[in-house]
Amino acid sequence: MLLAVTNLIPESENMAGMAVSEAVDWLTSVAKNRDRQAFEHLYDYFAPRVKSYMMRQGADESSADDLAQETMVQIWRKAHHYDPRKSAVSTWIFRVARNLQIDRLRKHKLHEVELTAEAEHNDDGLGAHERFEKRPDAEKLTALIGTLPEEQMDVVRLAFFEGLSHSEVSYQLSIPIGTVKSRIRLAFDKLRMGMGEKI
Repeated sequence: MLLAVTNLIPESENMAGMAVSEAVDWLTSVAKNRDRQAFEHLYDYFAPRVKSYMMRQGADESSADDLAQETMVQIWRKAHHYDPRKSAVSTWIFRVARNLQIDRLRKHKLHEVELTAEAEHNDDGLGAHERFEKRPDAEKLTALIGTLPEEQMDVVRLAFFEGLSHSEVSYQLSIPIGTVKSRIRLAFDKLRMGMGEKI
């Protein structure tokens, strides 16, 4: 897993100096009325915070700036998808940002997915070159991940691309930790089958 461990961003930090209701009002106004002034308020508040967050995740300043810009463009385009019953505005915006970061890493093939932690502990006596030759085909694996059901994709993204613990994934998605574990297990089973491995 090449992504740094991602810490959840507490609402108290995200919304410091701004009432949560203001952010909801602004985003709702963008969604319903394409309100440019409301979007400017969202942009002024969140763009620098998204950029800072991306830099803490290891992005250089230019990449972090690009990701912040892309995030805010997506917020403008997809504001109507926001549901205040499911998450806070800040949670939704940072989720959009993280997903863009993951997509960018995927496109540039800068990440590597390990199917199981046990693989790190197996000592098969092979040299580095032979071990590399035995790795699953990364492109095939990436394509298979894209076929997972959305609820399994969510836990895989958070746990393996973003480095969250099971309890953090549980908190982020508002689901029991047992559900997180079972979805990861189901996702692994499907990926193993797709790669031609016996379960």
